[in-house]
Amino acid sequence: LILVSFSFSFSAFGMCEGIHVHSKEKIEFTDTEVNLVCGDPKSNSYKEVPHYQAQFYFVGFLQSRGYLNSTFEDKDGVLHVNAGKISHLKKVHADSPIDSEATAVKKNTRKLFKKKILTPKLLNDIETESLSVLRQRGYPCSSVKSEANSLDDTVTVIIPKLKFERFGDIDKEAISGLRDNALDRYYPFHAEDPFNEKLLKLTEKRMLRSEVVSGTYFLDNCMNQHQDFKLRQEFIVGPPRSFRYGFGASTELGPMVRVQWAHNRSGSMASILKASFMASLRSQTLSLSSDNFLWKNHSRRSLLSSFNVSRQSQIKFDETVVNFKPHMKFTSDNYTHQWIRTIGPTVESGTYKSRDSDTKSYKTISLEGSIQRMAHDYEIYDVNPEEGNSLGMSFDYRDPNLGFSDRLLKLDTNYVSLTHLTDWGRGWLVGGFRVNMGTTWVSREVDIKALPPSVKYYGGGSDDIRGFLLNTIPKNDGLGALTKISTKFELRRTYLFYKSVEGFTFLDNAYFGDYSWSIVPRLWYSPGLGIRWISPIGLLQTYVSRAYATNPHQDLGNFYYVGFGGVF
Repeated sequence: LILVSFSFSFSAFGMCEGIHVHSKEKIEFTDTEVNLVCGDPKSNSYKEVPHYQAQFYFVGFLQSRGYLNSTFEDKDGVLHVNAGKISHLKKVHADSPIDSEATAVKKNTRKLFKKKILTPKLLNDIETESLSVLRQRGYPCSSVKSEANSLDDTVTVIIPKLKFERFGDIDKEAISGLRDNALDRYYPFHAEDPFNEKLLKLTEKRMLRSEVVSGTYFLDNCMNQHQDFKLRQEFIVGPPRSFRYGFGASTELGPMVRVQWAHNRSGSMASILKASFMASLRSQTLSLSSDNFLWKNHSRRSLLSSFNVSRQSQIKFDETVVNFKPHMKFTSDNYTHQWIRTIGPTVESGTYKSRDSDTKSYKTISLEGSIQRMAHDYEIYDVNPEEGNSLGMSFDYRDPNLGFSDRLLKLDTNYVSLTHLTDWGRGWLVGGFRVNMGTTWVSREVDIKALPPSVKYYGGGSDDIRGFLLNTIPKNDGLGALTKISTKFELRRTYLFYKSVEGFTFLDNAYFGDYSWSIVPRLWYSPGLGIRWISPIGLLQTYVSRAYATNPHQDLGNFYYVGFGGVF
């Protein structure tokens, strides 16, 4: 038995007469770089380059490619350049007068840059990230520098001094036609709060999402050798009105279209007027809404009114609802969370039917209210949060004295939490948990067939129990349920090949009940896996799952989803 093996390595090449480069990998140099070390035959004054000058250039060229331990030898009129090996970052150290800040800088930079090629650009990136970490922890006027050790491939971040700052009063550019306090509702912090650059970004996102301005940015000024700190905010005002439209599709809803008109800066308190139309094969909605900030001295209090016409054409039921909601809205922020509270009457009229029943109609006035508590870490993400938590609770009370057939109270609670579990390459392993609980509290004598779908519970769909068709469980011919408890578990690997792509696996579960405050011991559940792309035009995802039910056990087969939208 004879074993033969071959190996090839690029050992040396002559860049030009008098210069030889030795390397295990082939190094590609640009034409400009070749001319700088070999000379330019077209130039009378630069035909020849002394070896000492060529060596000086080579140091920069090779360092930009990660060769930090290059050696040079000028022998017999030939400059031998020994490139050595490419250095990859192994560890990051941090030197700071405050140990906790050094630990935070070291942890974040190591996660992002470990095993990357060690170059001057990488050092700049490490310094930029280090400054970002410090600016999120109350130190806006920090300065850092980094030093690389080519012998052990480590980088040390040096933080010479730190001075803790609070936001203070912001010098805001005036916007013509608006009161000075009109935009105060968008700030997630107070003057006495510790400085956090992430909250400045959240402020910018809130204003851009509402389209109250076309753009905004903050300028921080660290004066007197970083001893005095001051913030200023500038605006790109832009036109107050906008028109948007978009198209999409999914295997769940089929083709989708959305059209929206908005006036985002109406009156001196920047009230918002909107009209939108959304349609798919399964649902259509026309909505007219206004968020009126009528109280000049209360920028976080408004009258939130909406007029909605919606139609659902689901597999097992149809429903058309027209309602008008003049609700009061109150918002507030502390250093970590935002609170949104709404309450008010709703005038509603609707028709509905199951596939095998006659059409029924109703008219009623109800009292509705909601409260939502959302972490700033959760809110800052545009379409696909990766950390933080959100809690929402709502109620809907209807009474025979106000037109409804029976006394009814619908209660809903939902909670979602996302946590960075550990580093995974350049991304994170993210753990997600969501629970939804709701019940419609009515007398046991009320026939579930007599209630409209909007006050009952269904399951299935990319926003709910993945693995089942939209609104198809429980499987009782579209009658729905009066109680629902569902949980969702998800593990994500962010930065899957690309920063905007992630892989995920999940397990969704749900129980339903035919009566208030009770559930049937039958579990509907679906494990699955998929891929998401946070694209420039929205969230695109695909997943495959398997649907099951218990009592009795059923294997309901595979389910596939592809399309825009869908949330955890």
